[in-house]
Amino acid sequence: MSAGGWIAIASWVAVVALIAALVYAWRQYQQARGDAAELMQPNVSMYMEPSASDWHLVELVVKNFGKTPAYGIRFEFVDPPTVGKYESAYEDRYVDITPLNLPAEIPYLAPTQEWRIVWDSALDRRELGESIASRFHGAVTYFDQPTNPNSKQKRYQYKSSAILDWATLHPVERLQLLTTHDLARQEKQKLELLRHLLTYYHYAASESRDEVLRVEINRVRAAADELRDRYRAEYNHTAAAANGSSHHNDNSNYAPAAVNDNYAPARMGADTAFEEAHTTIINGRHRRDLG
Repeated sequence: MSAGGWIAIASWVAVVALIAALVYAWRQYQQARGDAAELMQPNVSMYMEPSASDWHLVELVVKNFGKTPAYGIRFEFVDPPTVGKYESAYEDRYVDITPLNLPAEIPYLAPTQEWRIVWDSALDRRELGESIASRFHGAVTYFDQPTNPNSKQKRYQYKSSAILDWATLHPVERLQLLTTHDLARQEKQKLELLRHLLTYYHYAASESRDEVLRVEINRVRAAADELRDRYRAEYNHTAAAANGSSHHNDNSNYAPAAVNDNYAPARMGADTAFEEAHTTIINGRHRRDLG
């Protein structure tokens, strides 16, 4: 082959290499441009987390982690999240299950801005057991531009999937500290108990037959005796545990004193002493303070 032929081949090889380099550079430019656009687009996520004020309250959170605003955020669920209607519980402690009240649309979320709603209480949900669902598959859809028919800029829609599972949260078995919410619920329960007692007294007092009144009196007395015996047994158990713990800590050779049902009356003097004992609330439990 002549020298001119080799020069022609070398020229073609150089042209092909230049074209390949240009194609590679163009692809790298497009990829870098796509990565930059992805970094600058909104990034909305949906998740659940415990409330900062009450650990057992779980909130549903929608947050924009992107660097640009998100518009027209909407929810999509295969099965909508559910919650119990505890305020309308029946006498047999059953509650209705209803979908969580979510808005049809969140108009706008700025970068790092979030939207929250209290979903449910982990304690109340545990009592419902398998009667209420605990795993939900859903997604949020959103746009990078607001709705503007006069705008020539293209509007892109994005979608972020999410799995909301109550089983992934921390266990609800933990020390319960009294809060304003707990105290309000306890007072509500006391008022409900008083209301039922007054209702019972109203109907029982309207009876004029002596034998019926005697039956009702015996029923109330038996219920009071049962409640008093239960509190007395709990007190005896607590006293025995404390007595045994003190002897164990002192490494004493003496055996702890026996505690039985006859111990409580001797310690308290009479049933009236037990009835007049003060009640204190410690860590969500009622304890009899015998002074």
